[in-house]
Amino acid sequence: MTQTPLIPPTVDPGMTSNSSSIYYSPAISHAVINAPFDREVFGSMWTTFHVDANGYATGSRPFPIPPAERPFVAESKAFYSIVGAKPNLTVIARANDSQFHEAGVYIPVTNEVYFTSNILNATSDIGEYQYPIYANFNKISLNDTNGNYDWEVVPQPSPQFVLPNGGTYYDGKVLMAIQGYQLNVPSSIITFDPLTGKTETLLNNFYGRPFNSLNDVAVLTRARGIETPVGEQWVFFTDPAYGYYLQKFKQYPRLPSQVYAFHPPTGTIRVVADGLQKPNGIQFSPDMQTCYISDTGLLSEDPADSAPREGSGPGTIYAYDVVHPEPGSDPTTDPPTLVNKRLFAFADNAAPDGIKVDTEGNVYGGCFDGVHVWNKKGALLGKILLGLDVPSDLPGVPAGRGCANLVFVPGGLLMFSEDRMYLARIKAKGALLP
Repeated sequence: MTQTPLIPPTVDPGMTSNSSSIYYSPAISHAVINAPFDREVFGSMWTTFHVDANGYATGSRPFPIPPAERPFVAESKAFYSIVGAKPNLTVIARANDSQFHEAGVYIPVTNEVYFTSNILNATSDIGEYQYPIYANFNKISLNDTNGNYDWEVVPQPSPQFVLPNGGTYYDGKVLMAIQGYQLNVPSSIITFDPLTGKTETLLNNFYGRPFNSLNDVAVLTRARGIETPVGEQWVFFTDPAYGYYLQKFKQYPRLPSQVYAFHPPTGTIRVVADGLQKPNGIQFSPDMQTCYISDTGLLSEDPADSAPREGSGPGTIYAYDVVHPEPGSDPTTDPPTLVNKRLFAFADNAAPDGIKVDTEGNVYGGCFDGVHVWNKKGALLGKILLGLDVPSDLPGVPAGRGCANLVFVPGGLLMFSEDRMYLARIKAKGALLP
């Protein structure tokens, strides 16, 4: 019996009004592919290719690639209500290296977003670098000046502010997960005041054991539908061992790869989730009854493997129920917990990194081909593909761009894509915005 591939329609007959930037690709359109075929783990679905009997690419592909002018790919018609009638995707900043990577903290007072670069190699002729590698702490102004958005590198705020990664808003400040370097600079949770430039280290160890390489952070700010005072809020953060296994700038792990909850006023800390290979992004649902954690264990554990492509590891978002402390209870004896771990979503494109949510509870994950969007039940609604205009070595196949993290801002969604920063103007509004 011949397998007949169903080619994705480029136009959905029922949803064409003002939707020229949306590409409709329902699940049924890619349910069956003529065999034999293959696909790279880190490639987009549209890079699937036919192979011959020996497994070599034939040069043909089962799916037409969405055009660059239609980067909003709807898997479900529900995606249209998320992006709106006229979604727009724009590159608002560029760099010659990977300056747009992680964090993404919106500060309403200044209308700025703080973010971090990827790990960069220090040049031998520049004396300001204390270690062989570094990561910049950057900010961008969202005050549009005739279509231009200005960004700049923030001078290193303190000697402990080494290799910053994930971040979030906390009590008017930027709360950062700092990876540190070897044993010289421990991984830390540090606040940065955007108005004064002052920093404060809140945490840098677990009962004397150094953290691995802190990755991302989120703050539990609500309980039972009520905003909690800052003094009762808990900081949740992830601590994978990427600094040792993959990026090789930290000592061997002194702790398992785990997720922690930390209460800054008392210093109380506890492990709230384990059993994850590489806990990475973390975020709460709008009502803060659910915690989402991404596991990017798909990336290799082998220190000798600098370019892993093996796909049996998790590229998964897990959901947990949040058990909140009783109102007015002692945080040293009644901390929050995470229970009822379950698989929320698996990304077809490598692994989801940073996670954000909108006001309707939809979950956005930064993936290797852009941003994937799931509803609160874990159903994939659509994707925002990045880099469709970037050519590759393959004729007619774009190089594409991934997204390590993202942040909702007034009027849209900022996506960090290494040498580019994208702004998607969509209908959805970000939850948990300050």
